[in-house]
Amino acid sequence: MDNLQIFNLLTKENIKLKLNLYRSTSKRKNITILYFHGGGLLYGIRDDLPKIYTDKFLDQGYDILAFDYPLAPESNLNTILEVCYEEILYFLNNYNSVFNLDSNDYILFGRSAGGYLVLITCDRIIKNNIKKPLSIISLYGYSRLDEADFKTPSKYYKSFPKVTEDTIENLISDKPIVYAPINSRFSLYIKARQDASWINYLCSEEDINRFSVDTSSLKNFPPTILSAATLDPDVPYKCSKFLSRNIPNSKLITVYKDVHDFDRDLSAATGAKTYDEIITWLENQYS
Repeated sequence: MDNLQIFNLLTKENIKLKLNLYRSTSKRKNITILYFHGGGLLYGIRDDLPKIYTDKFLDQGYDILAFDYPLAPESNLNTILEVCYEEILYFLNNYNSVFNLDSNDYILFGRSAGGYLVLITCDRIIKNNIKKPLSIISLYGYSRLDEADFKTPSKYYKSFPKVTEDTIENLISDKPIVYAPINSRFSLYIKARQDASWINYLCSEEDINRFSVDTSSLKNFPPTILSAATLDPDVPYKCSKFLSRNIPNSKLITVYKDVHDFDRDLSAATGAKTYDEIITWLENQYS
């Protein structure tokens, strides 16, 4: 993309990250969408958002800043969350000097595990009296780790060929991983869901509540738009339904499908229609 700039960031943990800034060239709103990718916190890449969706936001005047973040199990969940928080603060404090932007007004956007990251990080931002986002976009995300589906073997993933321990050992590095395409690490996620070890890759059982958003905190969240499929095999639809019922100014776009990342299939109209609805909702928030 001609309007793409890539920035480097060295975190307090000495983890090297890259940040993609996609700059809008028309109808500029001076609002930046901070984007966190999905991948179960085990895989994923900052530039996974298809161009068709990126362009929809850019055409409406929104800039997009997409983040790397460290992945488990090389980095534990506490480190992942610390880095995400640090990245948002970096944007807030350096929007002009580093990114040459005129405002640090921002929207948090995450898909799947990225939705989890923006929700739990927003909670921390509010509690620390940091400038909070104008809005949140969460696609098939979740705010808690204590869902029964996350702690029991997945019927869906048990239908896949069994992933062996030897396969997993060859995937795990002795250094932090921040950029892992699906074809390089998806087996790790399949294994985690097959034998219900996903939480163990992230944190200890006693930390589950610490890494979840209290229901009472959701009432302080900014306007939030959510979308999820009713028969999502990865993240239960009820997670998004719960959020829509507890965040005061929220909207849930329901997709009647049996897939997780319903916006991945660019040949189907569902994804484009959902993003158009999200953008219309955002426009109504700021009109």
